[in-house]
Amino acid sequence: MGEKVRYPEPGDDLDDLFLFESKRKVQKDRTVSLNGMAYEIDASLVGETVTLRYNPSEQGKEIKVCHNGRFVQKAKLVDTYANCFVKRDRPSKTIEALDPEKAVDHKRESRPKQPVNFSRISEAEKGDGYV
Repeated sequence: MGEKVRYPEPGDDLDDLFLFESKRKVQKDRTVSLNGMAYEIDASLVGETVTLRYNPSEQGKEIKVCHNGRFVQKAKLVDTYANCFVKRDRPSKTIEALDPEKAVDHKRESRPKQPVNFSRISEAEKGDGYV
């Protein structure tokens, strides 16, 4: 009829047993969002789905982050000021020449070697086809 009551094992943290859980994907800027607040996560988890364990009555405090069923870290609220200076993984453009003369030479290289004579092209169309 009734089931046996399951008692916690010795050494179990009772607070841990009552934490809420939510799954989130770690964004490229190393953050996850929970209840409108951004938390900072380790960079090795970018793109991964993690489980956040938290007490809803303690919003804004540290939350526990688990990945593949294992505790990874405690996440803190993002320091938005410091986060805006973090380098992102983006392709960068290379600057080939800082010297203005070299930059001009680079522009000349992209131009045709000889000027195009359009009158010769139109004559070639009328005649034998050679320019």
